[in-house]
Amino acid sequence: MTIRLRLAAWYAGSVLALFLVTGLMLRITLRDVLVREHHQGAERSAAVARGVFRVEVPEYRTTLAAVAHTAAELVIPDQVLEFVSPAGRVIGRQVRPGLPDGQRLEPPIYRVERPLDPELAPGWTVRVQASLAPYERELRRIDHSLVFLIPVTVILAALTGWVLAGRTLRPVGEMAAAAERITPATPQARIPVADPRDELGRLARCFNDLLDRLAHALAQQRRFLADAAHELRTPVARMLSQAERGLSTAATEDARAESLRLIQADLERTRSLVDKLLQLARADAGEPAPPLAAGYLDDVVASGIQPWYAVAERADVRLELGELEEAPAMLHAELVERLLGILLDNAVRYTPPGGRIEVSVVQEGDAGVLEIRDTGIGIPSDERERLFQRFFRGRAARERAPEGSGLGLAIARWIAEQHGAAIEVSSPPDGGTRVRVVFPALAPAGAPARTAGLAISRS
Repeated sequence: MTIRLRLAAWYAGSVLALFLVTGLMLRITLRDVLVREHHQGAERSAAVARGVFRVEVPEYRTTLAAVAHTAAELVIPDQVLEFVSPAGRVIGRQVRPGLPDGQRLEPPIYRVERPLDPELAPGWTVRVQASLAPYERELRRIDHSLVFLIPVTVILAALTGWVLAGRTLRPVGEMAAAAERITPATPQARIPVADPRDELGRLARCFNDLLDRLAHALAQQRRFLADAAHELRTPVARMLSQAERGLSTAATEDARAESLRLIQADLERTRSLVDKLLQLARADAGEPAPPLAAGYLDDVVASGIQPWYAVAERADVRLELGELEEAPAMLHAELVERLLGILLDNAVRYTPPGGRIEVSVVQEGDAGVLEIRDTGIGIPSDERERLFQRFFRGRAARERAPEGSGLGLAIARWIAEQHGAAIEVSSPPDGGTRVRVVFPALAPAGAPARTAGLAISRS
């Protein structure tokens, strides 16, 4: 069943229920009013008869004569008026015009009997009988009208609901047709927004926003695959060339050993690149955030910097551990060490021999800040906005280290985001690069206990 048909059916059903309930309540109310008026009319007739009798008694002196005269004088349409003696005999009767004497009223009949006058006519009563049949006929006429009007009204309501539902759902059909026309060949096509202020306009805007995000994600994925293929193609080509050289019959043992060494180096770089690609792929797939625990940033940095002293020494760069303040934070120690490693790898790679790298942890307010300063080649201001884009490498960086992948800082930003931290990169006026990673404050109640006896090497 289509939405349009369901809406028309619901509309017609609602109108039917409304009419049935309203008609039933009106009929009950109308009948109560008519019956009440009918009963009150009979009571008034009895009161009139008693009043006329009191006026006539002084003139006719006897009760019987006064009753007879009163019965003759009073003419009350659609009612039968009777005076009953103490012995139970009907002494006088007045009937409505056109009703033969002795003919009974059409049932149902309402009767009211009241004392005529306890002082002037003890034991006498006046009895009024009135038929409810005319009112019942009017109510039946109303019922017949409702039986005819309700189906007609429901049919008209169904037709109206069908037309209104069609007009209301027309934009939905147009949106569906526009969505069907969106294909990979037309990625920029979007759903038209008829009225941005109503619910359908909001739905169209949300759908268009979703398409924009999907288009951006697909474009990013295509760029990612293209860049990954480009980055992998170079080491694969070098390894293939070296393998062909080593397998050549003219190659000497030394040449073959050199080829194997170069192949091993390329495999190491390729493995590192693949690891980075897998890390970013997991991040794109919505990998659950790593569990964070209360710890001290200075402890993690002091431990994670140890392997890099030897790396810096081989590159003829002086690595120093500067100020190390107590900095509690919610962190994942392994990821923070990896973040530190990425930043130190870049600092060592792009700092000329004889340069200097300083690592420090300070407390700024309630936030813990990891700061790395180097005397390297620096980063031009026009390249800093693109610094964390995947596969992006500045001109100076490509010239100094052609084998880089441009993925490290993208992974560093992802790690910082998992900690709610922010990375700030700047180049001081005196040259080099300064990287600050600002970790959010840790609530005092969550501050962990310090671990005593930690040895820190500052060589």
